[in-house]
Amino acid sequence: MKNRFSDLNNHLFAQLERLSDESLTPEQVAQEVERAKAIAGVSIQVIGAAALQLKAAELIAEHGPGIADMIPESMTRKQIEHRRPERPLSEDEAERAEANARRSARELSEEREEWARREVVQ
Repeated sequence: MKNRFSDLNNHLFAQLERLSDESLTPEQVAQEVERAKAIAGVSIQVIGAAALQLKAAELIAEHGPGIADMIPESMTRKQIEHRRPERPLSEDEAERAEANARRSARELSEEREEWARREVVQ
């Protein structure tokens, strides 16, 4: 595995194939169901982390790389640090960027909560 989304996709489809194998005993089906739940749980976390990185990139694209100081170190700051703006953000720009960052973080949190609720229902 090389930790790409195509690899994740392949794992998910492989698990789907194992779940649909009609030659499995009831015990094997139960084992595959448990494995599928674990894979789905990890997949949700991977997708959530990628969504957060995408939101950070969208904020940077929308408001410029000057908001890099508002983005956690683990969220691509090293990749964008060399692209700092030539001028500092105005107070209004900084306030807008901060408000958008809070909104995006809130939206991501709501999305994760929704995924968690869906997982509990299943």
